[in-house]
Amino acid sequence: GMRGIGAMALLASATPLAQAFLGSPFVPARQQLLLPAGLCPPCSSPPGLHPPSVARSLYPGQRHPDRPFLRCDTRRSKPLTTTSSGAAGEGEFGLSKAEETGREAEEGTRPEWLPSFVPLGLTRKLHPLVQFAIMLACYAFHLLYLSKNSWNFPEQLIPNSKGAFQSIGLDSIAGLVVVAGVLVCRKLAGVSVIPPLLQSSNPPWRIPREAKKMLGGTTAYLLLAYIASGYGAVFCEQVLLLLSVYNVPLTIPTMRAWKVLLGHLMWVYMGIRILGTKHKPFFPPQGTWLRWRTNSNWVWWVVGSYYVSALLFNIADLVNQFILPSTIFDEESVVSKLVNPENKDLLAMAIGAVGPCISAPIFEEVLYRGFLLPALAAMMPLQWAIPTSSILFAVHHLNIGGILPLSVLGLAWAIIYTQSRNLLVTILIHALWNSRVFLGSFNSLCIPLPF
Repeated sequence: GMRGIGAMALLASATPLAQAFLGSPFVPARQQLLLPAGLCPPCSSPPGLHPPSVARSLYPGQRHPDRPFLRCDTRRSKPLTTTSSGAAGEGEFGLSKAEETGREAEEGTRPEWLPSFVPLGLTRKLHPLVQFAIMLACYAFHLLYLSKNSWNFPEQLIPNSKGAFQSIGLDSIAGLVVVAGVLVCRKLAGVSVIPPLLQSSNPPWRIPREAKKMLGGTTAYLLLAYIASGYGAVFCEQVLLLLSVYNVPLTIPTMRAWKVLLGHLMWVYMGIRILGTKHKPFFPPQGTWLRWRTNSNWVWWVVGSYYVSALLFNIADLVNQFILPSTIFDEESVVSKLVNPENKDLLAMAIGAVGPCISAPIFEEVLYRGFLLPALAAMMPLQWAIPTSSILFAVHHLNIGGILPLSVLGLAWAIIYTQSRNLLVTILIHALWNSRVFLGSFNSLCIPLPF
C-alpha cells in the first residue's frame, strides 16, 4: 500500500489545493478559512436582497459584476449538511447554535469542558510558528525519551509465552495521563465525562446536494487510478533499470525507493484531479467537503491526540501478538525495506521517506477523512461511517498484520477530525506518526543516542 503515499510538490501544484493553503489574492485569508464556501457571509454594508445562487460568488461588500445593484447580505444558501446521527439533512439560513459554538471554540474562547478555574490565557490563540515549535518539542520528547523507556513491573502481570505484561512503556503512560486529564476536566466542568465520540451535531463538512449521486462514479475513477498507478510504477522500474545500464549510479535500494515514490506520484496526481474535477469545488475555501485552518489553536489537539494515538496503537499491537501467528510478522514488507535499506543506503532512505513523511499525511487524510468519511456519512449514520472508513483505511495499506492497529488509528483520527473540525490536526498527527519510523531507523544507523 505504499502507493497510498503522495507528494507535497504535486499537491502544491494542484490549483484548488494550493489556493486552500496559500489563499486567494482577492479575499482575506481569515475569511477564506472561517466561512463555508457557497454561503453568503455577513457584510458590513446595509443589507440587500439577492438570490442564494448569486450569494455563492459574492464576498462581504462585493457587488455582482453584471448586476451592481445586488450585494452581499446575511442570506445563506442551503447546503446538504449532516445531523448528529449522520443522516443527510438540509441546512438553514444563518449559523446554527452548534456552528456558533464551534466557531467560538476555534477562536480561542474557553471550551465547555475546561473548568472555570483554568486561566483563560491558556486558551489564547498562538501564532502558527509558535504552535509548530511547541509541537516539535513535544514530539521530540516523545520520540527520544518516552518511546524508548518503560516502567518494569515487579513480576509478569499475566503469565504468557509472548513476553508481554512485564512492563509498560512511558509513551503508553503519557497517553493514559492525557486521557485521564481530559476526563477529569470534563468532570470538574460539569459536562458529560465521556462525550458521544461517534456523533457530531456540527461536522466539518457540507456535502452539496447534487454530489451524492456522483459518489459511485468518483469511487470507480479512484479505483481505476490506483490500479493504473501500479502499472505506472512497473514502467518506472523498467526505465530505472535502463538508466542503470547506461552507468547512471543507481543502487538496488535507491531504485526501489524511486519506483515506490514515482508510482505513487501518479496516484496522487490522478486522485487530486479526480476529486477536484468530479466535485468541483472540492477543496477550501470554495469547496465544503473538508475543512482545515492554520490560524486556530490546533497544537493541543495535535500533541494530545498523538500521545493518545501511541497508547491506542500499543494496545492494538499487543492484541495482535495474541490473535495472529508470529509468521505473519516475519514477512518483510516494502515499507520495512524503505525504512531499513540494504547497506545502510541513506540516499535510498531519504527518497523513501519523502512519501510517508511529507505527502502521505496530506493525501491520505484528504482521501479518507476529507472525501470517504463525508461520502459514507451521506449514506449511513455517522456512528457507522466512522468505523467503516477506518477499516477501509487499514485495508488500503495491504498489510494483514497491520489491519487491527491501522483500523484503530483510522478510527481515532476520524473521531479527532470530526471533533476538532480541522483536517490540519490529523494531517500533522499522520506526518509525525510516519516520520517516527524513519527517524528511529536513521537514529540507529547514524547517530545512536545513549537514551
